[in-house]
Amino acid sequence: MPYQTIIFDLDGTLRESHPRFMDALHDCLGDMNIHVDGFDWRLTERWVHRYWAQSVELLEDVKQKGEDGVWPLFLARLMRHVGHEPHGEEEIDALVEHLKACYQPISQLMPGAIEALDALHHSGVRMAVVSNRRNPFIEELQNLGIDGYFDFTLAAGEIGHWKPRPEIFEEALRRAGDLSPDDVVYIGDNYYADVVGATGVGIDAILIDDRHIFGDKLVPRIERLDELPDLLNERLHRPALNPQ
Repeated sequence: MPYQTIIFDLDGTLRESHPRFMDALHDCLGDMNIHVDGFDWRLTERWVHRYWAQSVELLEDVKQKGEDGVWPLFLARLMRHVGHEPHGEEEIDALVEHLKACYQPISQLMPGAIEALDALHHSGVRMAVVSNRRNPFIEELQNLGIDGYFDFTLAAGEIGHWKPRPEIFEEALRRAGDLSPDDVVYIGDNYYADVVGATGVGIDAILIDDRHIFGDKLVPRIERLDELPDLLNERLHRPALNPQ
């Protein structure tokens, strides 16, 4: 292994919601006669990733309504992004209620997760999980049956800094034993939060892009986690994975 520690994102990387939120949202919008084609929807998924990566829009919405009041503002922005001006708060509230009624996901491992974690564990590399969640998530890892693979976990809410802010990655390096960024690689599904954040402090990054949202970004990528061990082994003979 070319790294001492591999750090994973959680949601969309190690685990997924089934069905996927964006698939359910697409269907709910269609039920309300708001139709978005496949290409435009991929662009919308990219916008959603950017929004939740501490974007200016998100910070404005939090300032206006607080963290617990962001959801309707996010959906209103999304409607406008797909070319539909909401017909007042009533239509936004109707979409919120429709989502609540229709979207009852289960949490499951991403394809190839166990195979990747087993292979990496047997290689002797240390592993960790760093997430933008507000609260610690060890129970989630336990429910998924993968808690035993990781040396530490870190939720952004524990330190009050969210990806892509450098502080959360710097804290991860400290918890990994004050490692140099050169000794760590970060695996995540959000280009704006994970790749930009990690490489901003000198940590190599690999993007899991199973929905082909970030095809134009010059960053090493995989579609399934079980592709990761081979990519890391190839790294021994290639330049750094830092796209910057």
